[in-house]
Amino acid sequence: MLFGRKKTEKQHKGDILLAKGIYLKKPVMNNGNLLLNSFLRSMVVFLLAFGCIGCFLSSFSIDYNYVMVVLCYAVLALYFSFLYATSKLIYRDLGYIAFFAVFVGAMMIFHSHANSGLYRIINTVLNYAQSFFNLSGVRQYEVMIDNDYQTIAILAVFVGVVLIILLNIWISSSMSLIWSLFLTFPLLIIPLYMKLVPDYIYIIALGMGYFCVVIFKANGHFVTYSWDSSFKVKGFSKNKITYTQDSKVFRQILGFVFVIVFSVVIVAGTLFPSNVFEAQFKKDSLRDKTSDTIGNFILLGFSGLYNHDASTGGLAGGKLGGISNVRPDYQPDLIVNFAPYSTGAIYLKGYTGGAYGDNQWISVYDDYAVDDVNELPDETSIFIDESMKEEASALQIDSMRKDNYSGMGKMTIENVGANPEYLYYPYYTLFESYNRNDVRFRTQTGIPMHMTVDYEYYPKIYWEEDLMNQLPSQMDVSKVNSIYLEVPKKNEAVISAECDKMGISKDMSTGEIVARVQQYFRDNIPYTLKPGATPKDEDFINYFLVNNRKGYCAHFASAATLIFREMGIPARYVEGYAFSYEAALSSEINKDLEYEDYYRGYSEIGKSAVLDVEVTDAMAHAWVEIYIDGFGWKQVEVTPGSNEVVEEEDDFWSVFRQMLQNTDINRGNDTNNFGTLKLSQYTWLIYVVLGICLLVITVKICAVLIRKILRYMSCHQKNQREAMVCYYRDLCNMIRVCDKEFNACKSHYEQLMYIRNMGIELSDIRELSSRLELISYSNSEVEDDYLDSIKNELKEIRKGIWKHATIRNKIKLCKR
Repeated sequence: MLFGRKKTEKQHKGDILLAKGIYLKKPVMNNGNLLLNSFLRSMVVFLLAFGCIGCFLSSFSIDYNYVMVVLCYAVLALYFSFLYATSKLIYRDLGYIAFFAVFVGAMMIFHSHANSGLYRIINTVLNYAQSFFNLSGVRQYEVMIDNDYQTIAILAVFVGVVLIILLNIWISSSMSLIWSLFLTFPLLIIPLYMKLVPDYIYIIALGMGYFCVVIFKANGHFVTYSWDSSFKVKGFSKNKITYTQDSKVFRQILGFVFVIVFSVVIVAGTLFPSNVFEAQFKKDSLRDKTSDTIGNFILLGFSGLYNHDASTGGLAGGKLGGISNVRPDYQPDLIVNFAPYSTGAIYLKGYTGGAYGDNQWISVYDDYAVDDVNELPDETSIFIDESMKEEASALQIDSMRKDNYSGMGKMTIENVGANPEYLYYPYYTLFESYNRNDVRFRTQTGIPMHMTVDYEYYPKIYWEEDLMNQLPSQMDVSKVNSIYLEVPKKNEAVISAECDKMGISKDMSTGEIVARVQQYFRDNIPYTLKPGATPKDEDFINYFLVNNRKGYCAHFASAATLIFREMGIPARYVEGYAFSYEAALSSEINKDLEYEDYYRGYSEIGKSAVLDVEVTDAMAHAWVEIYIDGFGWKQVEVTPGSNEVVEEEDDFWSVFRQMLQNTDINRGNDTNNFGTLKLSQYTWLIYVVLGICLLVITVKICAVLIRKILRYMSCHQKNQREAMVCYYRDLCNMIRVCDKEFNACKSHYEQLMYIRNMGIELSDIRELSSRLELISYSNSEVEDDYLDSIKNELKEIRKGIWKHATIRNKIKLCKR
C-alpha cells in the first residue's frame, strides 16, 4: 500500500487533485512570444493615444509634425509595454526611473518649445471659443517660438507620455474599456461641444483602439505572459485557464478591426458630413443651458466655474455679483487716436445704469421713470440725456471764446475687440444726429467690430469751485429723472450706516461729500481684482460694504452711486473704458496725423501730438456720474488705486511641476492660477468631493450589507441540509480571507486538518469530515438532530477562526 501510494503520486505528479482519487491532467499551454505579446499591448495604447491627441488637434485645424509624434508614440508605447511585461518588479522600477530622468532632461531642454506649443493651442481654442460662444474678448498668450509645426509636436509628445503611461497600466493589467474612455474621451468633449469634426484617420485610430480593447478583454488573451505557468497567471489570485495570442490570429484581428472601423467611419462620413452634423445639433437644449458655463470655463479656466458671468475685463452691462475675479487678457479692445490736452484720465462712456435692481444696474433705456406714465420718452430723448447733449453744446459755445479754459477735440475710435453692443465715446461729444429715425442714429446703438468712428467732443478742462460748493438741498433737480435719486429699500439701512461711518451729511457741499467718499474708500476698503463672488441670495452692494470690504471698480462705483443718492445728489452708474495720461504717453505717435486736426483750444500741457492708444480690457472701468446744478452731469472717480502685483503666467513646466509637487494648494488668500486652489472659492468642489466620497462609502456599505443579508438567508433557509452546506461554505470562505493557502485543501478532511493546525480544537476530524461529506454528496435523509450537532461544531469553528484572526484579517472579515 505504501509503494502503491508513491506510484500514484509519481504517476499524477503535476496534476491537479480535485477530490480523493480524482485528478485533472495538467494541460499543455504554449504561451505566446514575448515580443508579439508586448507589441499587442503597445499597438492598442498607440492607437488610443494617437487617436485622442490627433482628434483634438485636427478638430481645431492645428498642424504639427506628424512623423515626429507617430515615431515617439510608437517607441514610447512599445517601451512601456516591454517594461510592464518584465518578470521582476525591480527591472520595471529601474526602467521607470531611467525614463523619468530622460523626461526631466527633455523638459528642461525643450520647455520653451512646450510653452510655445501650449500657448499656441490655447490661443487657437480660445479663438474658436470666442466665435462659438460669442464672447466679447478672450485672453491671448504670448508665443516665444514661432515654429508651430515643431513646438506643437513637442508638446503633443510630452502630453502623450503621460497618457501612454496611464493607458499602458490599465491596458496591460486589465484591458479596461472604462479607463480607456476615461483617459481619452474627455479631451474630445470641447471640440465636439463646439461641433467640430476631427480628421477621419484619427477617428479610425481611436475607434480601432476601443474595438481592440473590447475584443481582447472578451477573449482574455491579454492576461498571460511567456513566463506564466498553467493556472498561475500574473495578477490573478485565483487559478485561471487562459492562453496568449499567436501572431497569425493577432494579424487577423487587427485587420478585421481596421476594416470594420474604416468602413463605419467612411460610411458615417459619407451619410453625415460635417454640415449635416452641425445642422442636426443646431438646436440643443442641453448646450443652450450649459453654454454660458462652458464658455466661462474655456475663457477663465477653473475660475469660470464660480464666475457666473463671463469676464476677462471689459463691460458687464450692469451685471453684478457673478464675478469672483477679473482676469484681463490685456489685448486691445479699442484703438484710439487723439491728442492729449491735460494730465487727467480719458473716459470713454459705454453703458449707463439708472435703477438698481437685483444685483444689476438697469439700463436707462429699459427702466426710465417719468411723471406721466402716458408720456414715456423715446430712445432719442433718453440718448440726448445720457450723452449730455446740453452740456456738450454749452462747452462748444465756450470753446469759441478767446482766453477761455476750453477746447475742441477730435477722437477716432476703432473697435478691434470690444463688445459691439455699446457706443464708446468721450465725454461731452456732439453727435451729428439725435433723431431716432435718422439712419445715422444706427451707429449710436453700438460700434460694430472693426468699424472706425470719428467723434467731435468738447472736454471740460477747468471746473469752477462754485459748481461743487452747492448743498444738495439747494440744487434744482427738477430736470433730473427721479430714478437717479432712488435708493432701494433693501439698501437703505446699509447705505445710511455707511454714510454715518464716513461722517457725511446733507449739510455738506457736493464737493465735500465727494472728497469724503473718495478718501474713505482709499483708507478703509482695498482695491482687488479677486474679491470673490457675492454669495447667493446676498445683495451685491450690501455684501460689499458690510461683509467683504474689498472689491474692484464696479463695487466702488455701485456703492458710491447709492451713497450720493442718499445725500440728495442725483447719480448714475457708468461703465466704459478709462486710460491714464501715463498710458497715453507710452503709446506710439502717429506721425501721419496733424495735431491741429485733432485738438484746438486751451491745453494744460501745451501742444502735443496725435497718439495711437491701444485700449485693452484691463482699462475697462466703472465710475459714477453726478448732477451739478448749473452745468449738468460730471464724471466722478471713486475707485482707489491698486497696489496689486500682476502675477506672471504659469508656463507648461511650472504647471507640470506644481501638479507633481502640489505645493501651491491654499498658498495664499488670492491665488487663482492653474495649479493652485483657493479653498474659499472652491467650497462647491469640496462639497462635490465629499459627496462623491460619501456616495462611494454608502455604496460600499450597502454592498457589504447586501452580501451579509444574502449569506444569512442562505445559511438559515428552510432546507436545513442546504443551509448546513452554505454555512460550511461560508466558514471556508472566512478562512480563505485570512489565509490563501487554504485553497490548496481539496477535501473536507484536508480542510479540517488545516483548521486544527490553525490552533482550533476539533473533537474527531474523520467523523466530522464523514458527516459533512454525507450531507454534501449523499441523497439519503438526515435527521434534524444530526444536522444540529454538526452546526454546533461548525459554530465553535467559526468562533475559533474569529479568535485567532489578526486585526487586519478581522477587518477583512467585516468587509466580506
